[in-house]
This record gives sequence, structure tokens and C-alpha cells, in this order.
Amino acid sequence: MTKEKIHSLTLAGILLAVLVVCSQITIPLPLVPLTLQTFAIGLIASLLPVSYAVEVVFAYLVLGAIGLPVFAGFSGGFAVFVGPTGGYLVSFVLYALVTSLYLKYRGHSFIDLVVANVIGVLLNLLVGSLWMIPVLHLSIKAALAIGFVPFLIPGVIKLLVVVLLAGRLQNTFSNAPQN
Repeated sequence: MTKEKIHSLTLAGILLAVLVVCSQITIPLPLVPLTLQTFAIGLIASLLPVSYAVEVVFAYLVLGAIGLPVFAGFSGGFAVFVGPTGGYLVSFVLYALVTSLYLKYRGHSFIDLVVANVIGVLLNLLVGSLWMIPVLHLSIKAALAIGFVPFLIPGVIKLLVVVLLAGRLQNTFSNAPQN
């Protein structure tokens, strides 16, 4: 195994652990809790190459699906995916994929980090909100009012911290092979 591969796997493992820890930092709200999961997803997508970013997020979802208590509130199991928060979880893969792909092709400047993460956050909130329509029998307007709008300001705050932190950590992660 090459030094770069070991470096990449180590960073991926560390960021997976960060995601699990951030998932437990929760502010309970009705229906959907506010967590730092999306903060960790943004870091993963901003710092790792596309394949590693997607694999880390997918590994997190698999760990939760098989019952390990890695999701918010130390929850786990497949049932979480069919509940109101399932869409947010599933869309983490989309967030990581789209954000890291954007950065791969556009670069990692401050503006690129902001734009890529805005797209990722908006996709996450949109998919999560739309997921609630059949689960909670909501209209589109109600789903967006419950699952999108209240999370915009916290999402922007988390996004800004992600961008600032990712900008500072890029040199540490730059030794990882880009794909």
C-alpha cells in the first residue's frame, strides 16, 4: 500500500469518526432535530476526493442501517430510513458527491468552497423535506415549512464554519490523491 493511500484512508477514518461524534451533538426540535451531521458532511465533501467522500458517508449510513447507534440521538437501524429524517440521511451521499465533484472540477478557493457547500446544503434540505411528504402525509408547502425553512439560518452558519475550517485544513489533506 502506498504512503498516499494510507494517508487517504487515515483521513477518511478520522472524518468518519468526526461524523459519528457530530451526529450526537443535537438540538432537539419537533420532528427533525438540528445536528452537526451536515457540518461533518460538508467537511468530508470539502476535504476528501470524490470517491473517498462518498465512501465515508456511505459507510456511515451502512453502520447506522445495521443498527449501530451512529445517527442523531444514538439511534440506528433501518427503521430510521423510513422515518421523517430518512431523506436527510440518504441525501448525505448526494451532498458529498455533488460538493466534492464541484470542487474537483472548479478548485478549492474560498468562493468555490462556499458555492459547492451551498449546493450541497440546499440539496440536503430539499431532499430531506420532500421525503417528509409521504412519511408524514404533508403538502409540499408544509414539508418545506417544517423541513427546509427552519434549517436555513443554522445551515448557513454551519456552512460558513465548514468553509473556514476546510480552507485552513486543505494543506493537511492535500497529500491525499485526488480522483
